[in-house]
Amino acid sequence: LQIRTIVIAALVGIGITMASVIVPSRRAAKIPPVAAMRPELGFAAMRSRRLVAGVVVTVVGVTMFVIGLFLRPGGTTGLIALAGIGALVLFLGIASLSSTVATPVTRVIGWPIEKLFKVPGALARQNVARAPRRTSSSASALMIGVALVSSTAVFASSLRASLVDTLESAISADYIVTDSGFQGLSPVVSETLGEVPELEAVTPIRGISGQVDGSTKNFGAVDPVAFEKLVDPDLQDGTVAELAVNELLLHKDPANDLDATVGSTIDVTFQNGVEQTLMVAGIYGDATFGNWLISLDTLAGISDAPARDFFVIAKLADGVDPAIGDAAVEAAMEPFPQANVQTNAEFLDSQEAQINQLLLIITMLLAFAILIAILGISITLALGVFERTREIGLLRAVGMNKRQTRRSVRWEAVIVSTFGALVGIVVGTFLGVVLTLAVPDDVIGKLAFNPTIIVAILIGAVIAGLLAALYPSYKASNMNVLEAIATE
Repeated sequence: LQIRTIVIAALVGIGITMASVIVPSRRAAKIPPVAAMRPELGFAAMRSRRLVAGVVVTVVGVTMFVIGLFLRPGGTTGLIALAGIGALVLFLGIASLSSTVATPVTRVIGWPIEKLFKVPGALARQNVARAPRRTSSSASALMIGVALVSSTAVFASSLRASLVDTLESAISADYIVTDSGFQGLSPVVSETLGEVPELEAVTPIRGISGQVDGSTKNFGAVDPVAFEKLVDPDLQDGTVAELAVNELLLHKDPANDLDATVGSTIDVTFQNGVEQTLMVAGIYGDATFGNWLISLDTLAGISDAPARDFFVIAKLADGVDPAIGDAAVEAAMEPFPQANVQTNAEFLDSQEAQINQLLLIITMLLAFAILIAILGISITLALGVFERTREIGLLRAVGMNKRQTRRSVRWEAVIVSTFGALVGIVVGTFLGVVLTLAVPDDVIGKLAFNPTIIVAILIGAVIAGLLAALYPSYKASNMNVLEAIATE
């Protein structure tokens, strides 16, 4: 732990805190004393201006975000700058808009609560609706956290669905062999599998990098005859199985960039310094195994360095019982403990597990933001209880009991948290859809949603509201009635 870490953290934390109070403090200093009698006095007059400003800021944020993701002016720098700043501006615009729609939306959210819990529900609904700025500001932190979770859920669900479609439609291999140590597999593994009589086709996936027009490209090397039996690359022109030495299979995207067609030649300088001219033998649309594919014979002529295979794919011969095939492959791979043999279904499950693990990690990190949101809602409620001390005292004096008081505050918190969650889901789903559409179709080609996560978020919002109301509801229900009534 270095001193500069503490200093920077302190400067950032204190700096953001000081910056956040500039506008509220200036506004507070300009409020006339008579305005204290009606806390929301100026809001009605400002509502139309806030609506216009919120719409403008939101549109600017969306425009910057979309331009950054899809057009990427200036490359990666433009992507990060425009998309990042655009997302920030978008959240600011949504925060401004949410205060203008807080009253009607919270009334809708609170309607079933009022019907179920009568007086406490009606009071909770009215208290939230009459202070829209307070409602939106207290819900904003939760809205941002939920938006990030929702966008991640859409992106991960789309990635998972695209992966499933690819493995089920494009890859007909029955076995996928990977290296559990991430060091690559020896070519002996694929040679051994090639000698198994129960297997019809086997090909390793090897690789080498090279320079094309000054840009580094990764070339995959395969057995073209076996590759055609194992993978459907969505061939659009040319041939796969007849891929010869010094020929190339090219994905449609780099083909469009280079204006290349079948028969075109491409000059490549490989990583070992060997210069080679490759002729395009086919153009395909599925980039599961990369954008640049050559044959194993071509790779052997380029480099005599010891080869390592990224993975090996294999397919059972027609008529072979899967159980017999599994036993034969397992016996063949017994001398190679580092080789991880999986069926197509097992490989799919492992890839889905990795995506789910990534989603879980991101969700856990964002849980801290949601925890902060709960604290914010709790503090706002406590402040509201303090400001309504006399009002609560009068309600108690005319017959409202402690249980009803606690319920009123609790359901007020639930309405606020549900409002924040709903806005966050809408914003997050939009961001997730845009992010997914911005990714190339050969990576994510299918848009998918996860209703389970949305339901879980809404349930979590209710729980968050109940947790946030623990102290404020206790404080409200245990006031001294006479002292509360006498409070000015």
